[in-house]
Amino acid sequence: MNIKPNCYDYPRYYELAFAFRDLAHEVDVIQQTIQQFARVDTHTVLTLACGPSPHLLELSARGLQFVGLDINPAMLAYSKAKAQQAGIAAKFYQQSMTAFQLEQPVDYILIALGDLYVQSNEELDSHLSSVAAALRPGGLFLLDWCIQFEPANMFKSEAEMWEVKQGDLHLKCQVRMQPFDHPNQLFEEQLAIEVQEGEQCLSLASHSIKRAIYPQEFLQLIKMMQQFEFIGWWNNWTLDEPLTRQTQTIFRPITLLRKR
Repeated sequence: MNIKPNCYDYPRYYELAFAFRDLAHEVDVIQQTIQQFARVDTHTVLTLACGPSPHLLELSARGLQFVGLDINPAMLAYSKAKAQQAGIAAKFYQQSMTAFQLEQPVDYILIALGDLYVQSNEELDSHLSSVAAALRPGGLFLLDWCIQFEPANMFKSEAEMWEVKQGDLHLKCQVRMQPFDHPNQLFEEQLAIEVQEGEQCLSLASHSIKRAIYPQEFLQLIKMMQQFEFIGWWNNWTLDEPLTRQTQTIFRPITLLRKR
């Protein structure tokens, strides 16, 4: 059996594969949420499952201190080198997002691009308890694409495919969400990246098991915890599009909580 190298062990290729995002706009929205909803002076932003830390430079340019947490040592080494090269005094933790502790609480916590890696009710509870302990009262918790508002559209039979070209580097990427355990709401996220850089070719793949989280169960869990206030959810990274019954097409929805 030919086992391909893990996508997450190649941070540079992974970062380029998802470079289609408008990071400046995303940080604009983060700042809008701070201005409108935060009840604490916001100076520190923690990104969970930070990977190659794509928001690092933009957040730092806005005067916000970046804190990154990831379980993958290659991703953390890449992020630390990026911060050092830019002269940014960022902090990094190698821990699991399902149960983590910080030296001191932060003012804002972000999970980007659906990177909520929990596989059970217990892990989800532990994750949210860790977030609550790491976040100052009045601070915000933003979840990007972590709640499954349209499971029928999310779990498509065909893979989503795209290409990235930069100089002599060419990436062919695809991702598929495949449900396999409906009673436990589990699905497999399959990511593949074909790399051609000059004469070098490399095939990367990763398989992550995640628990699907649906809107009403999420609201009920937050209510039972009594640690957060639900602020709202919006479509496509804009506070101008709250999710309602009338929302026709849902893409990259964001959900915002505030620590009590």
